[in-house]
Amino acid sequence: MEPERPARWARKVTVPGVAPTAAVPIPPPPTQVKVGTQLAHAKVYDVVECIGEGGMGRIYRAYEPGMDRYVALKLLKPDMPEYVRRKFHREAVIAANFSHPNLPRVLDVGIVPGTQLQWMTMEYLRGRDLGRIIERGRTIPLPLLVDIFCQTLDALDYIHTRKIVHCDVKPDNVFVTRDSYDRRIVIVKLIDFGVCRSFEPPLEPQGQIAGDPLYMAPEQTVLDGPIDQRADLYALGMSFYETLTGRHPFHGDLDAPIELLLRMQLHSIPQPPSVHLGGGPARLLDALDELFACACAKDPDQRYPDARAMREAMAALLDAG
Repeated sequence: MEPERPARWARKVTVPGVAPTAAVPIPPPPTQVKVGTQLAHAKVYDVVECIGEGGMGRIYRAYEPGMDRYVALKLLKPDMPEYVRRKFHREAVIAANFSHPNLPRVLDVGIVPGTQLQWMTMEYLRGRDLGRIIERGRTIPLPLLVDIFCQTLDALDYIHTRKIVHCDVKPDNVFVTRDSYDRRIVIVKLIDFGVCRSFEPPLEPQGQIAGDPLYMAPEQTVLDGPIDQRADLYALGMSFYETLTGRHPFHGDLDAPIELLLRMQLHSIPQPPSVHLGGGPARLLDALDELFACACAKDPDQRYPDARAMREAMAALLDAG
């Protein structure tokens, strides 16, 4: 039988050549933390490679040893004006409070010690965005295409019920990945909330037009114009057209000056997507044209009222095909 072990707080220390001393009582460690106590914990990220760059910053793949995982590290460029720095932090705070399978998780935010470099970490996504898929000329089967855009609409419905407009919906911000346990399952993440806006009063003046002029809703082209969730539906309709046909609705004017692109969003009516599809069931072609026309109506009141209504129309395409 083993001798009875001393209590954890009555440890013996033995030094070679010296008789063991008596057990010295050591106070037990605290078993709980008092309410109001602040806990500080330093995070370590090992930067591995740059995986993307935008106008405001770069995104790196980084390794977090403490959690044995890779993360996406978004680093804001140091020469950004103060209002951009505020937006960056606001993006992190807003996204950190999301809880939806089609939105990326923001894990942490901070500043590089001794500098003014702001950063945030997000879950690392493996896959590619729709923009890269379109560039490669890949044709997406209709069932998968509908699934991708229905998941995107689920994400939009989630943020819209929280009175947030993404304001930068486009193929580059629709990321397609796969389930880590079942690779047959496609999971879509709506990314980049850098220019998102609240449409719940009181509205904060923006001071500038933000977004991509190739996908921007007409009301978004006006400085501090009133916008709501229907602006995102317009942008998603433009993205759907491009993914479906491989051509942007304003295909011949992609390199036009920004002012011209903004005027086109206000006044130009693109050709129906069916013109570029080379045939198909008449019922399906009509449904595709109707979906695009409704999503991208110049008057917001003529668009789908919300993401759920557009999702129903999107899902109905499968019955039309």
